Amino acid sequence: MKLNLRQKVYQSPGYSADMHLSPGELEIFRSEITSQWLSVIAELHPELLSQFREVGIENYHKLSKLVQHEKLWPKGNRCLPLKSCKKIRTLPFFKALRQEFGDFKLADVFYEDNHQLGREEIYWRLVRPDMEKDVGPLHADKWFHELTGQTNRIFPRGSVTVKVWIPIFSVSGKSGLLIVPNSHLKSWRYHGEQGRGGIKPIIDEDVDTIGAELIPTRPGNILIFGEGTLHGGAVNRGRQTRVSAEFTMVFAS
Repeated sequence: MKLNLRQKVYQSPGYSADMHLSPGELEIFRSEITSQWLSVIAELHPELLSQFREVGIENYHKLSKLVQHEKLWPKGNRCLPLKSCKKIRTLPFFKALRQEFGDFKLADVFYEDNHQLGREEIYWRLVRPDMEKDVGPLHADKWFHELTGQTNRIFPRGSVTVKVWIPIFSVSGKSGLLIVPNSHLKSWRYHGEQGRGGIKPIIDEDVDTIGAELIPTRPGNILIFGEGTLHGGAVNRGRQTRVSAEFTMVFAS
């Protein structure tokens, strides 16, 4: 049964939370992300590996003071390896995405000035409880594309992108993603600032008045939105580390 996702994403309200991973698919995501999480810790802090393995990635915050969080988790350490991406691309939800949207490619790994041509990008994030610096401001993905010239560098000219965001460990209503419904139908003021990991867009609007909503999503509840839809991470008010995965679908014009 089709979910009419194209209309919801491209027209109104600019996003959909109608798709869900199966329990088995969610477990594969959890396993692949946890494996990479532990491998990074093993490489940089082998003396702490057993402690982190014991608490699990969803309780990473309990031990995060033992490491330099920002230095340990640049985007390059959170892009899943090729074998993990290949496994995820075989899952049934990927077939469902193609049935809803048509054929697409995954965006390449891209961060700072690192463009890994042909390496598909599926990456994950860690958001600790009550850590405002773990989330970014409201933005539209197309702002990144405009600021970094991605539309001329890694996306074919005239292509359209759609983001897929999946909570892997999360508490509905206390952590997740903020979205401004129908924001892709309006123009917003923003500017770019150089930050950790490269240039980032900063919105020049009063964010308290533009109607951002925390979308209630449980682990495995897929959130899909267009490149013009305003969104941003919500501060985690839960008691576990929020782990989410995301990737960008690229559609030729």
